Amino acid sequence: MRPDLQTNGLAVFLDHPGLPGPFGALMDEYARAAGELCSVIEAVPADRFERELPDPAIEFRSLRSVVQHVARSAYGYAGALRKARSLPKATLGTIEVAVPADLRSHLAGALRSMEGALTGFYDADDATVTALRFEMPWGPIYDPEILLEHAIVHLLRHRRQVERWPAGLPG
Repeated sequence: MRPDLQTNGLAVFLDHPGLPGPFGALMDEYARAAGELCSVIEAVPADRFERELPDPAIEFRSLRSVVQHVARSAYGYAGALRKARSLPKATLGTIEVAVPADLRSHLAGALRSMEGALTGFYDADDATVTALRFEMPWGPIYDPEILLEHAIVHLLRHRRQVERWPAGLPG
């Protein structure tokens, strides 16, 4: 493995960082986004991680609920691609993020599941990739590339949300 891939943290999330082609690039960026989000959430003090926003209309009222959603979604994206490709479903235990550090291991598992679901696509041509279309649980039709782009941006959006989370919440 290239030393730069090991030292920038991609190997924490991927078995094979630095693979060629569009999917190699997307998986590297997915791992990079996962590492950034984990670093941000791991810097959050424990008491702030659990504290809830007072507005009951807000879907994710605590940082814990945000990252729990992120972990479940990452596994869901990998599961959707596995299902579309008729691959075995990944065996999951309970997806629980009790403390900020738990997110890293969940994202590593989810990204490795996605990495395996992409076997055979790393050197596939555009026609092969776009021929695989599948409906996501929330309605849109995706192909593997669109799914992976969505997964990356999902982590980036929630990293931004964590960075902007109100500091002065009532205790």
